[in-house]
Amino acid sequence: MWAIVPIKTFDRAKQRLANVLSEEERRSLMLAMARDVLTCLTRSTRLSGILIVSRAPEADALAQTFATERYAESPDANLAEALQQAAQHLIDHFSATGVIIVPADVPGIEAEELDRLIADHEQVTILPDDENIGTNGLMCSPPLCMPYIFDGKSFKPHVSAAFDCGITPRIVPATNFSLDVDTPDDLVAVYDSQPDSQTAIYLQRSGIMVRLQARSNSQSG
Repeated sequence: MWAIVPIKTFDRAKQRLANVLSEEERRSLMLAMARDVLTCLTRSTRLSGILIVSRAPEADALAQTFATERYAESPDANLAEALQQAAQHLIDHFSATGVIIVPADVPGIEAEELDRLIADHEQVTILPDDENIGTNGLMCSPPLCMPYIFDGKSFKPHVSAAFDCGITPRIVPATNFSLDVDTPDDLVAVYDSQPDSQTAIYLQRSGIMVRLQARSNSQSG
């Protein structure tokens, strides 16, 4: 089982937070979250390896720091196409028999939970977000046993795609994969639930958390 971590960009990361964070803050936040995700993955006892999928220059430093592989997708590839290319790369060069796709913005994931999910996995395991709209984790064995979608609203389409391929997917809601970071409330949730994470530490040291708390108090008042 290989983990694939797609990181499309740092410079224009998390546009939905643009009204509360500067571009540099969003870039630094993305790096902190990616470090949390990669830290979790490197602690897993059931992963054969980790592949960062990105053309961003920061991805080289991350790959070196965490001793992972790195794959640069085609320049014109969308996210689903980039992931399919990465999965094929793992099949061709590492004989991968399974992959788990893990976004870089789920900083609350934990190695123990990941290992349990892998242990219970059969063909397709889908980890939805907390609203059952998006897919925050997708495990496939073999890696290309079904199409990848990942369009922001991919949970139900992924379920349908698995059934269309003759596979009954295992759906696991309410995991640590459920919380991805898109809104100020998500940042507060990560800060409260994972105070020792690099993401929470960055939010504290940068002063962002103080700003968010002041903003919340102003709105509630």
